[in-house]
Amino acid sequence: MSRSIQRAGFAGAALLVMLFAPTFASAEIGSDPKNNGRANRIVGIWDVDVAVGPCGGMAGPPFQALHMYAQGGTGQVVPSSNPAANSAHLMVWEHLGGNHYRAAMKFYRYDLATGAAIGYNIITNDVTISDDGNEYAGSGVAEFYAMDDTFQGQVCPQFAGTRFSG
Repeated sequence: MSRSIQRAGFAGAALLVMLFAPTFASAEIGSDPKNNGRANRIVGIWDVDVAVGPCGGMAGPPFQALHMYAQGGTGQVVPSSNPAANSAHLMVWEHLGGNHYRAAMKFYRYDLATGAAIGYNIITNDVTISDDGNEYAGSGVAEFYAMDDTFQGQVCPQFAGTRFSG
């Protein structure tokens, strides 16, 4: 087969993928269990008090945060800490069944003096929503890593809050 025929075939295949990928993606989203009503009870913004301490130990004083869950399994956390110290906290979540969910988030940490990235955290939380869908509580594990992926330690957050409605 000549190179020009191979290139034409590749270009045609690429064009077909670009034309039909949105159709495949929307069909997949429609069948995603995160898009059903029960799973989406977590969707919204939550006004949360978070306390962090050693795993199995006494938690420190609480701080406030906003936890946002979007339809489709993504979200963001906005803590009340200095935004210069940490990047955005981006999240994925899944419905485990009933009123139970699991969320995992990642964010980068920065040296306040130099602005250099010094590491990142991965936090995995188990979350339970009240039967009326207006209260929220859970706990998790926050792991600390250096930028070279070296594990540096962990702490365990506990949190509780209410749905933010304005």
